[in-house]
Formats: sequence, structure tokens, C-alpha cells
Amino acid sequence: MRWSAAGVGGGSVLFAVLALRVWAVFIDPDPWPSDGAMGGPSSAHWLGTDAVGRDLFLRVVESTEAFVGPGLVACAVALLLGTLAGAAVGYVPDHPVSKVLRGVLTLLSAWPRLVLVVVLLAVFLAGVSDPSAWAPARVYVLGALVGLSFVPQVAGVLSERVAHFRRARFVDAARAHGLTDVAILGRHILWANCRQLLLRQACSVFGAFLLVETSLSYLGDYGVPEPRPSWGNILADMRSAVVRSGGIAGDSGWVEAARSGGLLGVVVPSLAIVATIAGALALAEYFAQRDAEA
Repeated sequence: MRWSAAGVGGGSVLFAVLALRVWAVFIDPDPWPSDGAMGGPSSAHWLGTDAVGRDLFLRVVESTEAFVGPGLVACAVALLLGTLAGAAVGYVPDHPVSKVLRGVLTLLSAWPRLVLVVVLLAVFLAGVSDPSAWAPARVYVLGALVGLSFVPQVAGVLSERVAHFRRARFVDAARAHGLTDVAILGRHILWANCRQLLLRQACSVFGAFLLVETSLSYLGDYGVPEPRPSWGNILADMRSAVVRSGGIAGDSGWVEAARSGGLLGVVVPSLAIVATIAGALALAEYFAQRDAEA
């Protein structure tokens, strides 16, 4: 396997994120009170503290819990449902089930993804008797809904690929040797000729989920609720605290914000979001290159 710069860079970023997630398992989920709010960087608190005295660095690490597991759920839902639908539509396009699936996929794709996710999440929260009791699981529901919103994209690109290989000569040869359609579709088409395409889609879904989760957490309506940390709500809290205190006003405002830890509390989560999404997209580009070479 030849690794390109995109593959090495993207893989390194996602490996670092997974390492932080493992580290977060061993972190005490307490709010990490310190000697004071908006404290500056120190040996005890590497990024300083937030507006209520919690350690910013530890909260940034803990925030990986908000998107790594749910992001993998989004990938699993998108790939599982997208693969089943795309394989059926591409391999047996005239079957009644395939025609129904095409209609369902067209209906889902007619909705803008973010609108579809927010509407379905709002319906879900309105349907439960105690929304606060679902707060820990809300982000996993969000992951499933983001994955559902990507099913039409995954099914669309996969059905085109399957339809192309369905007419290939090796399929006729496999049938002549007695292989079933399930074996031909699963082993010789999906695994041998479509796995790089599916890996590319998985990386894109993971990056998209992080963008949706941090955006909703920043806005504060359907994302991760306090006191559970997310890069989105950390960014929102620190931005509000710095603006309220006037820390970025005036000629010396940036210096004062950096000394208090407020500037790092804004910059570090922002860079983490950008770097992780860029890593996921770079890895997707690597799999696209591998797919083109195959």
C-alpha cells in the first residue's frame, strides 16, 4: 500500500483524535474547578481555565467523546443503509423493491441535509416524555440522523458503480462457474471494486458529522448540552466570556485575553475543529486516489 501525503496527513490527524478519545476515558468527568475563573495558562492548567474555573485543556480532550463515537455511528448508518440500497438499485434496477428504494432516496435527497437532521431531531425530542433524560444519548441520535441524511449520496454513487460492473464479463464468468448473485455482488463487486469508494464516503460522513455537531453545540439548541463538553460549546462559552469582559476591546485587548486564557479557549477549539475536518477530508481524498488507481 502506497501512502500519499494526503493519506499520511489525514491518517495522522484522525489517529491523534482517537488517541485523545482513549485518553478521555481515563479523565474524571467532574467539572475540574480551579483556583479562579478565566485563569491564564500555567503548569497546572495548560490552556488556562474557563468562565467557571474548569480546566480548558481537559475539557478539550473530553470533548472527543461528543463526536468520535457518534461520528462512527453516523458512518455505520450511512454505509449500511447506503450499501444495501445502492447495491439493490444498481444490481436489480427493475425489481419492484429497487423502484421503491429509488423513490425513498429521491425523497430524502430533496431535503437539505442540515434541515433534515434538525427537523427529525426536533421531532424526536418532542416525542419523548423527558428530553433531559435523553441528553447523554442525544448526540448518538444526532449521529444516526446525520448518517441517514447521507444515505442518498452513498447509495447514488454505489448504485452507479454496481450497475457498471453488473454488465462486466467477469460477472458472466462467475455465473457460469456457479456462483450465486449474492456471492458475486458481495465478494466480486462490493468488496473487490467498491471498498475504496465506501471508505471515502465514510471519511466524508465523519467530517460532516463533526461540523454538524459542533455547529449545533455552538448554537446551543440541539447540540451537546452543558455541562458536557463539546468543541462547539467550549468555543461559544469562551467567546461569550471574552466579549462580556471586554477582553478583546482596545489596543491591549488581545494581550489581556491571551494572558487570561480566553484567547486560547477560542483559538484551540477552532483549530481542533478545522484540523479534524481537514484530516477526514484528506483521508477521503487518499481513498479516492486509491480508487482511481484500482
